[in-house]
Amino acid sequence: MISLEEALTIVEQVVRKIKFSGESIPVNQSFGRITTENATSRLDLPPFDKAAMDGYAVLADDERSEYRLIDTVPAGKVSVQKLTPGKTIKVMTGAPLPINTAKVIRLEYASENNSIVNILTFEKCKNICAQGEDTGQGDLIIKAGTLIGPLEIANLIACGITEIKVIRHPRIFIISTGDELINDIKEYQAGKIMNSNGPMLISLCQMHHLDVINNLMIPDDKETTILTIKEALHTADIVILSGGVSVGEYDFVESAFKELGLKLHFNKIAVKPGKPMTFATSENKILFGLPGNPISVYLMFHIFVLQAVNLITGTKTKIKYSKHILGENFKRGSAKRIEYRPCKIDSDNIIKLVNYNGSAHLSALLQSDGFFVIPKGITELAAGSIVDFLPINKIFP
Repeated sequence: MISLEEALTIVEQVVRKIKFSGESIPVNQSFGRITTENATSRLDLPPFDKAAMDGYAVLADDERSEYRLIDTVPAGKVSVQKLTPGKTIKVMTGAPLPINTAKVIRLEYASENNSIVNILTFEKCKNICAQGEDTGQGDLIIKAGTLIGPLEIANLIACGITEIKVIRHPRIFIISTGDELINDIKEYQAGKIMNSNGPMLISLCQMHHLDVINNLMIPDDKETTILTIKEALHTADIVILSGGVSVGEYDFVESAFKELGLKLHFNKIAVKPGKPMTFATSENKILFGLPGNPISVYLMFHIFVLQAVNLITGTKTKIKYSKHILGENFKRGSAKRIEYRPCKIDSDNIIKLVNYNGSAHLSALLQSDGFFVIPKGITELAAGSIVDFLPINKIFP
């Protein structure tokens, strides 16, 4: 049995060697993806000299008190008229400027009547946005390895970039194991339980923009386990199993890994819940064997699966803990493992315990905001102790 820190280090060392190919996708579908190449602007921004204000375009060295209005240009249109001395063209904000425009006199500094424009005040400001003053064609917009968000999408589109190369999303294959599992309440009978792990894992993957290509429920049968894992390895990048990883008579995941020739990196961690957590690889394929109890599944997904995905996709995100005050005394029987305990945070940012009966107590998470951490070797924590807190959001990452 290894420590949690050792297990996380192993996952990081192994996964960092795995590289995913890139794919080209529409920029407007690239939110949350990581770029694999630099993106340079295809356009000048602005792409033309444009009016910074609603006003009247005039030539250089043609300051006078009165002009004849020969055209009006809204944004998105181009005037076919030519500026000459004594004449002006009205331009709206963002409209392309007529050739040789030297200045735009703001509307509020002039009056207009029957195509005659009288200038009330000449200002020094030109009120012109010059072509390329914001971004030049060929300028670097975002670097390779950038996490794309709303601002990146807006800038890419504005610069004429409509497709972008990004790291491909991992393909996820989910396998829930157990003779006791059912998907339909109509099949309920003594000894059976609803398969909650599969749907939970699917929604967790969806929440983190991962592509689930299959979700299967299989019995506790060695041959079925081997065949299903073999099928998953043909199509998926990451295989997530729940259940079947302990040392019971009907736990076949570890033996299936060995029979398939997978490299088993660890199969037991000094953590509670999650002790039988298993990690294996096959070339560029990653397999996680999560314990069967749902809170273990939920916690191990966040600690291990997400960490692996972040490393593969280039996301810089790591598990983030915060420090909080424990609001009440805590005591446990054994201190052989680091423990994650469901809890809630009150309005004063104080940790409060929730009713918790163990890692099968799924509804405890509905009352929780995350987990506080009890280090290995500690059996008691007094109210007022400063502890690490792992927030796990229920809806949005």
